Amino acid sequence: MFRKTGQLLLWLLIHFTVRAQVQAVEQQFVVAQDGSGDFKTIQEAVNAVRDHSQIRATIRIKSGTYREKLVIPAWKKNITLIGESAEHTIITNNDFSGKDFPGRDFTGNAKFSTYTSYTVLVQANDCTLQNLTIENTAGRVGQAVALATEGDRIEVFNCRILGNQDTLYTSKNGRNFFRDCLITGTTDFIFGEATAVFQNCTIHSLTNSYITAASTTSEQAFGYVFFNCKLTAAGEATKVYLGRPWRPFAKTVFIDTEMGAHIVPAGWDPWKGDNMFPEKEKTAFYAEYNSTGPGANAQARAPWTKQLTAGEREQYTIDHILSGWTPGRKLRLQPSGVPDTSFSVKGSYRQEHPRRPDIRIADAPRPASVQEIRQVPYRTTPMDKQLLIDIYKPAKKGKTRHPAVLMVHGGGWRSGDRTHNTHLARKLAAKGYVCITADYSLSTQALYPAAIHDLKAAVRWMRTNAQEYGIDTARIAIMGFSAGGELAAFIGATNGNGQFEGERGEEKPSSTVQAVVDIDGILAFIHPESGEGNDSRSVSAATYWFGYPKTERPDLWKEASPLTHVTAQTPPFLFINSSVDRMHAGREDFIQKLNAFGTYSEVRTFADAPHTFMFFDPWFEPTLATISGFLDKVLNPKSTSGKK
Repeated sequence: MFRKTGQLLLWLLIHFTVRAQVQAVEQQFVVAQDGSGDFKTIQEAVNAVRDHSQIRATIRIKSGTYREKLVIPAWKKNITLIGESAEHTIITNNDFSGKDFPGRDFTGNAKFSTYTSYTVLVQANDCTLQNLTIENTAGRVGQAVALATEGDRIEVFNCRILGNQDTLYTSKNGRNFFRDCLITGTTDFIFGEATAVFQNCTIHSLTNSYITAASTTSEQAFGYVFFNCKLTAAGEATKVYLGRPWRPFAKTVFIDTEMGAHIVPAGWDPWKGDNMFPEKEKTAFYAEYNSTGPGANAQARAPWTKQLTAGEREQYTIDHILSGWTPGRKLRLQPSGVPDTSFSVKGSYRQEHPRRPDIRIADAPRPASVQEIRQVPYRTTPMDKQLLIDIYKPAKKGKTRHPAVLMVHGGGWRSGDRTHNTHLARKLAAKGYVCITADYSLSTQALYPAAIHDLKAAVRWMRTNAQEYGIDTARIAIMGFSAGGELAAFIGATNGNGQFEGERGEEKPSSTVQAVVDIDGILAFIHPESGEGNDSRSVSAATYWFGYPKTERPDLWKEASPLTHVTAQTPPFLFINSSVDRMHAGREDFIQKLNAFGTYSEVRTFADAPHTFMFFDPWFEPTLATISGFLDKVLNPKSTSGKK
């Protein structure tokens, strides 16, 4: 009975831990007015999103007319709103400047202003709107905003933004991207100071007036840029200007845009009636490139505006305009903060034992010749997490310096712990090695390359504390299993490469290692033999570590591959492998590179062995013998009195 109760509790713990991890990846909500979703209003769904979440939340909105004044506040970042269709998923309101406010607004005003008249206000960063109609139906009563954006990296895809005066307000100095949108209005209906790109959009004027009123600041390189857009008009609109400067340094550029006959020949207006800034045309930057259609008239344009040259046009790339932000690319998946206990030696045994009933977990008491020193802090990460090591060393005291081995546990870069190497560390310490098992940042805590920084710091710690623990600093090896094998291989392959050191303290000993033992750790993430990230239906362990799937950031996956970094400084390697071929992806290519530099390597493969073979008899003792034989050969571990 107690055993069954314990199993039930374990199952419940695993179930809710996994559920918490899944929820930490992405929140999903459905809004439906008929009650068939999670919420009936969009605002309720927004309010349910975690505050300050690093993980994207997707809110899917079923067709309907949602009469809301919707606010996505600054602390509700990383939200995506997706309507069922742009034509039939409508968010609507009718506030306008001068309309009586029910009570007083947050500024104490009794009436709405331009800035509070919005139907939808996006204050948070990294939000996406898709397949929606956002409208202000106040009519031609003055300023009445449909959509106002205050956050940075705001994406709007296939939306209908409908209004009259001041339809779209891109407030504050953020970056906005609009694609395949319809934007309608009368006067200054695209206005504000943000840097905004409009791609493949239809801009529809309802009356004779002005399309844009940018208020770009002097510090901004770009304001509004329209690519491949189409300017259309209602029948009554026959005299429309491309824009006028709301503030002195306004910037607006139309590139490859089709312009209807409603666009006046001069194109642009200097807004001379503004007494506060009477000569804004002297500092504003208004330009075009390759305008087409009956409204395109380069020769007749206002003399203070510009036609870009082909060379100048080359500077107008989306990446350049938006300062390196690429719209449409998913944000980097962030650590969940939820510990992952899915990988353990005992759990692996339970998994393998039904198929291999003769295996046993390799374990033995600490040899009398070995001293153990546990829970020694070696590093505090930039996230203020203290990392620990355990030290296993020959117990005999004296001035003899011993070769040392830094041991890195496996677990898919997100699970496992340093105690998995305890038995092997004891056995190697009995053979004359100082063995150190180390914590490092898992992907639930910090993304690549944080673990690399930790382990290089661990090697530096070993050299800094060599005298106290009897370490020969000229003979340091690193060994790892599975993900730990990949990490160990990376540390060795990047000997002398300062790019991966991370933040360092005042003491800066070398992080180079003199040998590597890679036990079933892959050498290349992007390789025909690699299984990491190839199944688009699931999130691989490496995806959690990098924060991006392979298809989105192949450059990052390649950078993290040990195979990428082999040089003449890469030390001798021992590869110990199971019968699972994908766990040594890139090994033969890696060996070819080592051979080209004349660097020694060995390979030992255990036929019909599971991936976790090193923890079990009958493979443990042969694995130990292979490791010690290799280290004896390449490190020559004969005692050297006083050697540093």
